[in-house]
Amino acid sequence: MITSNVVRGIALCFCLALFSQIAYSQATAPMGKATVRIGGWALTVNNKIVKNFDYVGACPVTLQFAWGVLATAPAEIKYHFERSDGAHAPAGQKNLPKANTSVDVNETWDLGANTAAFRDFKGWEELVIDSPNKVSQKIDFTLHCRMPNPLANQ
Repeated sequence: MITSNVVRGIALCFCLALFSQIAYSQATAPMGKATVRIGGWALTVNNKIVKNFDYVGACPVTLQFAWGVLATAPAEIKYHFERSDGAHAPAGQKNLPKANTSVDVNETWDLGANTAAFRDFKGWEELVIDSPNKVSQKIDFTLHCRMPNPLANQ
């Protein structure tokens, strides 16, 4: 005959074993994947923000695109760029070492000429994050290339 103390002892051992198995599985389970989002974006020329993404000035010009990327947990992102002219830059990756801390992803594009084709040129560049989750942000812009006024500096 099994005594009540033995039954209680077996039940206690079973509960402790079950508890330790649950604790172990939670400790060794993979953490949830980080979710990435794009928090902001900007376009600059000569280190000056292009207001309303509408550039007016001499060309050719180097357009500097910037996106701020955040994650819910430390993560590594893999990304690529797409452009309105069909060109593609090499794929990239970047480490986001802290949760909810913006990391810049940048791209440049040399564009324009003082010709009719670029008098009112509309284009875009898009950051496409491929992992850990798919998200993208397109920056639409207009380029108004104008001949510099030689009398302006006199």
